[in-house]
This record gives sequence, structure tokens and C-alpha cells, in this order.
Amino acid sequence: MSFVSACCNTPPVQAEYTSIGKSSSHNGMDYYIVGDKGATKGAVICYDIFAYHPNIYQFADKISLTGIRVIIPDFLKGKPLTMADLADRSNITEFARTRGSWEQNRDMLKATLALLRSEGTTEIGSVGFCWGARLSLSALGEDCGIKAVSLVHPSMLTKEDFEKAKGPVLLLTSKDDPEFIDEFAIVKNGPFGGLSYQERFVDRVHGFCAARGDFTDPAVTKDVNRVIQLTSGFLIKAL
Repeated sequence: MSFVSACCNTPPVQAEYTSIGKSSSHNGMDYYIVGDKGATKGAVICYDIFAYHPNIYQFADKISLTGIRVIIPDFLKGKPLTMADLADRSNITEFARTRGSWEQNRDMLKATLALLRSEGTTEIGSVGFCWGARLSLSALGEDCGIKAVSLVHPSMLTKEDFEKAKGPVLLLTSKDDPEFIDEFAIVKNGPFGGLSYQERFVDRVHGFCAARGDFTDPAVTKDVNRVIQLTSGFLIKAL
């Protein structure tokens, strides 16, 4: 499993942002949702270990402006990891094995898909950040309704995750992340290779589109907007 060491030594940035969506609850699940209700295309965002950071809301809101209904389930149920947790690497291992595992989050993702479908959204992809990318790619490996994924500065991915992918993959890495050359080649050479694409942001740190991104820096926001453009375009085309 590829683990990015920057996850443990880089704190989230302080940020302010007023979101345009709404937070709500459904059948015991908390979530944030934004975009046109009943839009044909939708995206489930799997956030990183810092959960509901202002940057995640901003990313989701911008994706929604392209006509995609976007939902962010609270997988961590109000208990994101902290820098104190990350000080001990064993906590990450335990997190990946327990409440951060695909097995522990599968039902919530399926419930999220059911909620979108109940509103009329039928073609659904996923966007995963860091650890959340593992959830997204795992979902693509099962017949649960996720048809394409954008993996943004991903962590904890395995070769087997790529081998199981049943749809196109957009892979967007930072300078701190593995390049996943051999792993991505599995998807690129497979039946979904025509829609799959990989790009590396060599000037950006792990987490630059999420909790570790300084959106007040014009150079960072330029690349964040590039990721948003690639992700929205990919989802519109792949779904």
C-alpha cells in the first residue's frame, strides 16, 4: 500500500470560505450537498483525513457549477484525524485497518448513491482526496454504482485497487505522491484507457487541493482550478 509520508508532517491550513450548498441528514447519515437537484450526473466526494475543511467545500461548489450534483458524506462521523493523531504512525495504520477501511465505509457510500438516485441523479462518479482516493477507487472496483473516479493527490492505493477498476480513472498527483506509473498503466492499457488520464503537479505539495492547500496563493489556486477543470471535464465525459 502506498502511503504518503507528508500526511503525517504537514498540518492543514487555516482557511475561510462561505459555502453555497447545504448540510443535512438522512437516515442517520450527515452530508453536504450542492448543485442542481435531479441533475443527471453526480459526484460523491471522499474527503481526506481532515474531513470537512473549507477547501473541500470550495472544490465541491466549483464542481457543482458545471452541472454536476455533488455530495460529501461525513464518513468520519464528526471525528477527523488530528495532527496529534498523526504524530504516531501506528495511528495511521490502525485508521487504515479500522474506521478508514473500505469495508467500514462501503455502506455509507452505497447509502449516498441511493440518496442521489432518489433525486433523479443516475450517472455517478467519485472524487477522492488522499485517503479518500482509496475509498473512491475501491468503489470503482465493485458493482455499487460508481462509474468513474478522479483521484487527487491519493494515498494508501495498491496495485490491486487499479487492477479491480471497472471504469475510467483520472489520476492527479503532487510532487510528494508516488507516480503510480506501473499501476496506472494497468488502467490505461485496459478497456477504460481511452477515457483515463494522468497528470502530475510537480510544484505542489500533497493535499494542495484539500486541507493543505493555501488558496490565497495565486500559484496554488491556478493549479487547483486546473484540477477542478480536469475533474469536472472528466466526469462529464465519462459519466
